[in-house]
Amino acid sequence: MRVLFFICVCIITAVSAKSLAYSKTPVNSSRTQAQEKSLLVQNRDSIRVLLKTKIQRKEPLVVHVFVPLCDNENQGIVPVNKQLGDGMNLQTNLYWGAGYGFRSYFKLKTDWKLQTKDSLQDPVLERVCFSKTMHNGTKLVMVGDAYRGDRMKQSLHHYFASLAGQRRDSISIGGKTLQIASGADLLVFSGHDGLMDDTVKVYKSIDGKPRDAMIIACYSGRFFQKHLKHCGGYPLITTTGLLAPEAYVMHAAIEAWALQKSDTEIRYAAGDAYFSKHPKSGQGGSRGLFRTGWWE
Repeated sequence: MRVLFFICVCIITAVSAKSLAYSKTPVNSSRTQAQEKSLLVQNRDSIRVLLKTKIQRKEPLVVHVFVPLCDNENQGIVPVNKQLGDGMNLQTNLYWGAGYGFRSYFKLKTDWKLQTKDSLQDPVLERVCFSKTMHNGTKLVMVGDAYRGDRMKQSLHHYFASLAGQRRDSISIGGKTLQIASGADLLVFSGHDGLMDDTVKVYKSIDGKPRDAMIIACYSGRFFQKHLKHCGGYPLITTTGLLAPEAYVMHAAIEAWALQKSDTEIRYAAGDAYFSKHPKSGQGGSRGLFRTGWWE
């Protein structure tokens, strides 16, 4: 019997975790209070304009996905079986090598082409890059990073720093260099909600550039909103409850995003994809599991 509902049944009670060093660019402390308040991205209007311009110029839209591997020992989750919950095993991990894990899922999609697969140094075990051309001609490049399961806190640091314009990275595809991290158009976090277990510093935007954010993790709307308000990320997709953070959700949401569908349509796409795998939740319940925009 496949593990579905209990994949991401998170333990709300905070557990202790060792702090991990992070040496990226520090926040500019000289920003005024008015400037900091202005970092809240009220809507996606300016983001949509940028995306539309890139599409018209036939430039690829870039997606960067952050995936901390499922880890029975180091994350506040109800344990899954040993292989699925081995935070160092790329081949069997629930969120990477298993059937609905990021790498395996997209590798089986014939309309997505695997461009590169590289082993990296701690904390990222592997980086893969996929590409696709949508039916409207939009080109997509999606980079996924598999973080060690015991490096949850560092994956969160990297995610928020990227949204805040503080982290630079790039990837080469076909002789061309593409900017990821802060250079990506959409940043996705998918996996266990590590903010349930520990806290991380709040990153403030240093470039004032708004960026789309999707967080496919349990109760992510509640736990990530404070950080998004400061780092300049717009909560295009967050969640309202417990869920299985598997790749079919981001697949549907990312493709709807690339087609420039409305925020509501993107949310429905995520919910309908979840409903297709969890029909007992009902379509309305599955759609209600996802949210777009700020919580009141």
